[in-house]
Amino acid sequence: MTQSYLMIAPPVLLAATGDDRELFCSLSQTFLDTAPALLARLEQAAGAGALTAFVHACHTLRGTTMLLGGHELSALLAELERQARRGEPPGAAPLQQVARLFALTCEEVRLSIANFQDIQ
Repeated sequence: MTQSYLMIAPPVLLAATGDDRELFCSLSQTFLDTAPALLARLEQAAGAGALTAFVHACHTLRGTTMLLGGHELSALLAELERQARRGEPPGAAPLQQVARLFALTCEEVRLSIANFQDIQ
């Protein structure tokens, strides 16, 4: 794998799968299938001012993203989660950043699947 990644670290998930490339691709696809709904819940909770739901959505999406080695998005989600636990609602700019990083993360997950399928 010579591809350079900025948003994810495929070796993190590959290690978690015991170097099983087929499982890596399957779990990566599961992320692509399920994570958009997690992001939608996060955005919906933020829009409704539902901090408890927002905390849960941040935590869930962060955990999923960490499995992929998505450290930048995970760090932002962790900070938003901490702020919400303190009763601070998320601002528009951080939510836009989450959406931007999420889109970039998904692009790289798709690329990683293609790259790992090519070398199986």
